[in-house]
Amino acid sequence: MLTAHIKALKASMKTLLMIGTLATIGAGVLTLGMGMDTPWAPWERQTDTMFPPVMFTLASFVATFAFCTTTVVFHTLLKTVTNNPDTWWRGSGVLFLVSYGMYSFGSGTVEAAIMLNLLHLIVGLPALALLPRAFREERQSFPAPALVF
Repeated sequence: MLTAHIKALKASMKTLLMIGTLATIGAGVLTLGMGMDTPWAPWERQTDTMFPPVMFTLASFVATFAFCTTTVVFHTLLKTVTNNPDTWWRGSGVLFLVSYGMYSFGSGTVEAAIMLNLLHLIVGLPALALLPRAFREERQSFPAPALVF
């Protein structure tokens, strides 16, 4: 089972890095470029301290890469329990985006919630579209030419 996870992670590494890069660019444009609010800082529970924008931008790459890596493992586990793991994986991904989208309105300001929702769409839509193709075991290969006599 561990071998299947490692193969899936290796096959999806370029896609994971691309999605992490999209998250970093998206977070940078939204927070540094457009000046949108960041969520509350997780280490300060009792105050209204917001996440520093530069730190939030850099943390977006790490968080995206780590979360998408766990989704690759989740997809590999789904392969063992269902015949159609892509559908279940995409369905759970859409449910996550919707539920976290509603939950993010408790992250500080309405602007921070909108920024988080935009960022999750920047990350989520490419992940839902690209990751299942990236870690499929069957690789697109050209068949050997048939010998016709």
